Amino acid sequence: MDRRRFLASAAIPVGLTTAGCSLAPGRTVTLQAETERQDEGRQNHTYLVYRHDGEEVRVVGFNQGSFPASLDEEFGLGLFIEYDEATTLESFRFDLRAPPTGEPADIYLATPGGDAWPYLTYGRIGGDGSTRIALADAVDSVDETMFLTTRIDPNSAPAERIAIDLEMELSARNGPTTYRAATTTTFDVETQEDAQATENTTENSSGELSTLR
Repeated sequence: MDRRRFLASAAIPVGLTTAGCSLAPGRTVTLQAETERQDEGRQNHTYLVYRHDGEEVRVVGFNQGSFPASLDEEFGLGLFIEYDEATTLESFRFDLRAPPTGEPADIYLATPGGDAWPYLTYGRIGGDGSTRIALADAVDSVDETMFLTTRIDPNSAPAERIAIDLEMELSARNGPTTYRAATTTTFDVETQEDAQATENTTENSSGELSTLR
C-alpha cells in the first residue's frame, strides 16, 4: 500500500460509462448472483458467485481491509474479480455509496499498476453521490484476478453499510457467448469490537466442538 498513490475522488471528472465493447453476434446470457458471506474472526468477506447451467462463471468479492474503532472512522475495502480461464472480462462498473442514505463518505482509490489503468473511470457521479470505478474495455488489461483497493472516509453519517451496484460483461473464450451481470447488494461494515466478538464466538464454538469429540 505504501507504494501506491491515493487519488481524491472529487478531483477526477467522470462521465457515464456503459459496459461492453462490440462483440461478434451470438447469444447473450444474463447471470444472477448467489451471495456468500464469510464472517469469522478478523475476516469480513462477501462473495457474489455467478453460475450458468450449474457451472461457475465468475466470482466477485468484497473484503474489509481494516476494522475501525467506530463507524465514523476511515477503513479499507477491497474489491476483486476472480480470474477464470473460460471467460474474458470485457468491462466492469462498480458504484459504491457508504452509507446507502445520508451524506456519502469520500471514497479513495489506490492507483493500480499496469499500462491500461489510465483508462479507468473513477470519481463521484451525480444523483445520489455514489463513487464510480469502471473500465469500459478491460480485455487487454485484465488477464488475471483483478484487485482494487479503496479507503472509505465517512463524513457526517456513519458508514455502517456500503451500497454496491455492479455491472460486468464477459465473453466466452470458446464460442460467441456474452455473459452480462447487473447486481445490487450491500456490504455490512464491522468495527474492531464486532470483529473481536466474532473471533471470540468462533473460538468458543471450536472449543465446544473439540470437547464433544
